[in-house]
Formats: sequence, C-alpha cells, structure tokens
Amino acid sequence: MSSRRAVLLLLLALAIALTVAAGGPPSFTWANDGVRVAHPWAQAMAALGAALALGAAAAGGRRRVFQLAAGAAAVGLVGLAAHRLAWRIDAVETGIHERSLAGGVSLRWADVVAVVPSDGSVTLQGKDGRTLVIATTRFEPDERVRLERTIARRVKEAAR
Repeated sequence: MSSRRAVLLLLLALAIALTVAAGGPPSFTWANDGVRVAHPWAQAMAALGAALALGAAAAGGRRRVFQLAAGAAAVGLVGLAAHRLAWRIDAVETGIHERSLAGGVSLRWADVVAVVPSDGSVTLQGKDGRTLVIATTRFEPDERVRLERTIARRVKEAAR
C-alpha cells in the first residue's frame, strides 16, 4: 500500500470516528426555573474536525468522483456543526423558546393551548397559530420524560 493511500484511509477513518462523536444526544441543564437543552461544543468541534479530515482527503484523492463525494460530505458536516452550535431550547419560567439556524420560535406558557407528544417529537400549539415542534428522537428516554413533565407542569400552572 502506498503512503498516499494509507494517509487517505487514515483521514477517512478519522472522519468516521469524529462523525460518530458529533452525533451524540444533546445535554440538559436543569435549574430551578426550568431546563436548557443544547448540544455540547465538543459535538460541533467533532463535526468540524470530520469536515476538515474529509476536505483533506478530497484534496489528496485522485479520482473526481471521490473528490466530489468527500467534498459534499465535508460541506454537510460543516452544516451539522453549524446546527449543533445554533440549536437550543429554553423551557424556563416565562415560556419556551427554540433557537436554530432557521430562526427562533417562542411561546409563553399561557399561550400554549395544546401539547401533543408523539413517538419522535413533542408539539406545542399556541393561541395565535404558532407551532413549536421539538424533535426528541436523540434525547435520552429519561430526559425526554422529564422535559415532557416540565412542559405539562408549566402549561398547567399558567392556565390557573
């Protein structure tokens, strides 16, 4: 095996390992006023590291198809890193707010008219027609239950 091919294989192995590390669940910070859910910085940095490894592999590859595939995967991983850095949910005393690359959605607890849990998400519907869908597929089961209970308690308290 040539040294060029060995370096490419090492870069691809590094990219795979870092991609797995970037795909972990978000972290929950529980406080007296509620919960904050966000992805750890390490996940975003792992995605960026994987993108760099794939970019280096693409630059060192000889076949055009490999260069295009590795380059596209690197761009996707940069997008994943940006998502990991931007995404956050705050379910605090005043209401719930989700921030992402697409913008933010806020609902005061008193404005929530329905909470609909399903297998992979929790949907909150506001009086004014706004809807907040929280994807929970990557949450640990006990954290998901705690979040659902917190939301239900806050909505019930606001309705009094």
